[in-house]
Amino acid sequence: MQSYEALQSAIDSAWELLEARLTTLPPPLDALAQRYLTRISDGDKGHRGYFSSRLAPPLVFLPLWLRERFRREQPDAAPSEEVTVRIVASAMWGYLYIRIQDDLLDEASPARSQTLLGNVCIFEMAQLLGKLAADSAAFRAAFERAWIDFTRWTLAEHEQLLSNAEYDRERFEQHTRKVAFARIPALAVCTLAGHAALEPTVERLVDQLGVAYGLTNDVVGWQRDLANGHRTFLLARAGFSRGMPVERARHEVREALYGQGLVIQTLEESAAWQRRAAESAQALGLAEFADYTRERLALLDELGYEARLLQLRWVLAGGAAAPGARKETPP
Repeated sequence: MQSYEALQSAIDSAWELLEARLTTLPPPLDALAQRYLTRISDGDKGHRGYFSSRLAPPLVFLPLWLRERFRREQPDAAPSEEVTVRIVASAMWGYLYIRIQDDLLDEASPARSQTLLGNVCIFEMAQLLGKLAADSAAFRAAFERAWIDFTRWTLAEHEQLLSNAEYDRERFEQHTRKVAFARIPALAVCTLAGHAALEPTVERLVDQLGVAYGLTNDVVGWQRDLANGHRTFLLARAGFSRGMPVERARHEVREALYGQGLVIQTLEESAAWQRRAAESAQALGLAEFADYTRERLALLDELGYEARLLQLRWVLAGGAAAPGARKETPP
């Protein structure tokens, strides 16, 4: 994402903090950490591209964009570069911990030993945030709310995916609030700049991004989800029920996704939520968010174009098996 590149130096500086800490771990934790960094590597940038890829949500960029706003409006109150980098590093530790949990919940054969690396991640996250904003009771309360929201809705979604219970839009939007941790690094910057009152707008922005990305993730990961028997919101809408014969499930899902246009509809819904998020970002004064939104909408257009080609192939083949959409990797 070109919109990410302007702040890549801050991301690299935060990675340096993580890398320095990981290299000091005793064996065999040090080897486990290196294996994990290799696992999340993204193209030529290696693991440093994990948060900056074209498919990645702007998780670690929200605090940076907020700092840019405060630098423009009140330079003396904005957190320093060093402090901001440490906030971003704390966010990275937290997201890596969450990714390890997600892998354990979602994958058929996860590397369970990675949960032990998660112990390091959560300790480092808490330690960094504690040093930066421990004197703010409001921030500590906001942290607790976000952490419980993340935990609560992650569990609720996991239980939903493994059932045939009704899965309506309200439940899906609740489940996407599992991204609540993204509020924390953004609120840390706001708190240090004297703008803790921005919490409701930050929360609204994060919630809207959660829905936008949740819809797209369902589309690009539907084949993996179907293979794992995870009845996502998209697959539930496509008529999938756990326990269906495999070939029948594949055909009925593809008929709904491509024959009936559910993929295209879902991508359009994601774009609508992205635009809502852009309005909230504007209210927060995040000038850089506009460029990011344009790039994200362009990506959704590309996915929509691919979906229309697959839809055409499906129709011309009379409902024959169609190739699936490409897979998106989650932070």
